[in-house]
Amino acid sequence: MHSTMLAIPNGHIHILEADAPIVSVASEQLPIVFVHGMACSANTWESQLTHTAQFRRAIAIDLRGHGDSTPPADDNYSPAACAADLFAVLAALELEQIVLVGHSFGACVALAAAAAQPQTIAQLVLVDPPGDCTQLPPEVYQEQLAPYEQALATDNWRSAIEASFRQALAGGTPATHEYILARLAATPKAALLGTSRGLFGFQAVDAIDQYLSAPGTQIQAILAPSNHLPFSLHNLRPAITTITLPATGHWLMLDAPEAFATALHTCVGTV
Repeated sequence: MHSTMLAIPNGHIHILEADAPIVSVASEQLPIVFVHGMACSANTWESQLTHTAQFRRAIAIDLRGHGDSTPPADDNYSPAACAADLFAVLAALELEQIVLVGHSFGACVALAAAAAQPQTIAQLVLVDPPGDCTQLPPEVYQEQLAPYEQALATDNWRSAIEASFRQALAGGTPATHEYILARLAATPKAALLGTSRGLFGFQAVDAIDQYLSAPGTQIQAILAPSNHLPFSLHNLRPAITTITLPATGHWLMLDAPEAFATALHTCVGTV
């Protein structure tokens, strides 16, 4: 595993890349780029980088303000802004087309990127993506999400975020619980609040429709068992094909790395 810091127009983005195996892999297979979720880093994908590198090039990025990447000067953590960083990384690496895998908030970043440049994203895999909050009926939003959004503007913001993380960790392993809560505690306030707020206004369904309107595009999703709500993306857009991993929480690639690797290989095939 080797680490690189790339200079981009808005700062520096850190990437991890798996070492290529001694036996060369099929060069015609597109690279896979992994995007982590809120409060995580490229290290979240280490086991998947190692597995994927047996077949193709595998890279994970630290989103702005996460891991070793620099924070944005304007505190903009929107999916669109993070997607712009991703494209800057691809340009620096001279990658014209990729398979893009995004988890949680990273799935929103992946969708924003795919909608903006569908010709660059040959295939999109969403890993336990959040639902589209903009599709919720107003009364449901007020009951389920408004209290959380309001708490982010108070001194109790960290407690609110931690409570949501503990809920998402349900079904996961003790090791995942320990790792994720440690990552949460180490993540700066600006990144936590910025990514949280970035989720609320992101129009995921519009991004899906825009990407799928381009020829030859497809979206797969690898889900935890809890991701089956009316506003889950695959329920809003049944064109998304899904694989559900049993006995996992939200960070399913940590809870069941081997099962996740198998599911990912099923999704991407030989693209």
